[in-house]
Amino acid sequence: MENVGFFNPMAKGQEEKLRMDVERIEHWVGQGAQPSQRVAALLKSYKKAQA
Repeated sequence: MENVGFFNPMAKGQEEKLRMDVERIEHWVGQGAQPSQRVAALLKSYKKAQA
């Protein structure tokens, strides 16, 4: 199993809340992986914030 990111909803201050390896996630989705609804929403907001 490959770790492609993490989500810490309890992050405070300067703690990192969300990190995603978008390239690897897109690779796995291209291979047939199906993200959960929550992960899909997080990915969408992460991409928007990185733009």
